[in-house]
Amino acid sequence: MIEKNTILVTSIGRTGTEFFAKLFADIIPDCASLHEPDIIKFPGVKDRSAHYSQQIQRAGFWRMVVLKALGKWTLARLSDSKLLGKLSASEAAKNLHTQRNEFISRMPGSVYVESNLGYYGLIDVIPDVFKNYRTIYIVRDGRDWVRSTLNWGEVYGKGRIRNLFAHKWPTAKDVKNDEFVNQWDGLSRFEQLCWAWSRLNGYALNTIPKNSYARMYKFEDIFIDENRYQTLDDLVSFAVSLPGIHSESLKQTDGWLEQKIHQSSNKSFPAWENWSTDQKYQFEKICGPVMEKLGYKV
Repeated sequence: MIEKNTILVTSIGRTGTEFFAKLFADIIPDCASLHEPDIIKFPGVKDRSAHYSQQIQRAGFWRMVVLKALGKWTLARLSDSKLLGKLSASEAAKNLHTQRNEFISRMPGSVYVESNLGYYGLIDVIPDVFKNYRTIYIVRDGRDWVRSTLNWGEVYGKGRIRNLFAHKWPTAKDVKNDEFVNQWDGLSRFEQLCWAWSRLNGYALNTIPKNSYARMYKFEDIFIDENRYQTLDDLVSFAVSLPGIHSESLKQTDGWLEQKIHQSSNKSFPAWENWSTDQKYQFEKICGPVMEKLGYKV
């Protein structure tokens, strides 16, 4: 098993995962904290070469170029395969260990933190791979997630040309006996995103009880609620409750929630109040059960 103290933060994206990577890097001494080390980022053209070079330097040429091209160094694809029933739990655990054991062992520091959407489908197999760990799952109100993702333009993206390394998100056509399998091609991107929010979050939430050291937090409780610092401190306390990490050595979280990291764009798609009657109906039809389970009022 991977013995190094490990903190894993995951979600289906658009939930501030980059924020947590930077937060833990700052407040935990002797810590290596990475945000999606196996997902290629494509910033503006001016910075692209330098940014990609930094990723290769961090993860290694063999992993980032060769193995990733072969689909053998990507947790997102691993989670997708498990979600779709293409991998058993034991196979997923073995693959996760293969992808992360040597990589984490060579990271500096006594604590490894990874904030990565790629763990969304692996929550229940993490106990079979990591000896000392904490898992945090962040969920966001489906209405805000759909809006943010529509405006950001990544999931079921607007462009038709996909990069060789891009993550191809699961669809209803990939899921056996899914109720939307025959409708998928006729669904709008808005409806497809509603499906993704419901299906992927629903899967993750069902696996959390199988992981004794996994805890779910709401995005709104951390970043919006008036008691947000209390929630953030609870999250941090849970995350660092690992052998050898002493609370007195941690920096305070004061001021962190005033920082804006990878903020949502304010583009064209409106907030819930301005959705059409049909959009609200479709959202409630697709996302309603999971929204209710999470305690979000529609």
